[in-house]
Amino acid sequence: MQKIYFVEVLMQQICQENAKALMTNPNKALSDWLLRKVLELKEGELATIEKLDKLGFDSVIITKTDNENFKIDIMKTNTYNDFNTEE
Repeated sequence: MQKIYFVEVLMQQICQENAKALMTNPNKALSDWLLRKVLELKEGELATIEKLDKLGFDSVIITKTDNENFKIDIMKTNTYNDFNTEE
């Protein structure tokens, strides 16, 4: 069965040197979305590769849609490995 994740709008800003981090307001909004809603982890439960394999994804992609908005999507298992090994 395929899960559908609903769109959630979070206030965010780019931070750190060379704009390498995305920070939400409140700060834990992004982690709550990923850990509680997407991974369905309980407080204190660890995200394991086994859990990710069972869900069928192991990474996320952040896409800048315009100067003020970003989109975050989950990516199927091995997408990052395939991307990382491309020449």
